[in-house]
Amino acid sequence: MTTKTGQTVSGIAMWPRIVLDAEGQVLINTRTYPKGDHQKSHWQTVLPIMSDVPVRVKDGDEVRVTVDFNVPDSVLSAPTYKLDGDILHYS
Repeated sequence: MTTKTGQTVSGIAMWPRIVLDAEGQVLINTRTYPKGDHQKSHWQTVLPIMSDVPVRVKDGDEVRVTVDFNVPDSVLSAPTYKLDGDILHYS
């Protein structure tokens, strides 16, 4: 079971890096920057599910994702994002 699970994709994990001021001095990294290494807490991880059923992948396959991220002008509105993805299977 774990081998089959390890060979499928159903979503993409994202670790946001939040810049809180224009000079870039106040940062919140949900993973260490720039390597993305693990930190003590993982609650910040975002995992959008991109498929109802996990898609089988194998060595050499490629996952391509297009991101449309909208930052609103007002802090009273939430940012939005849309992800479109494809898995290219290679023999």
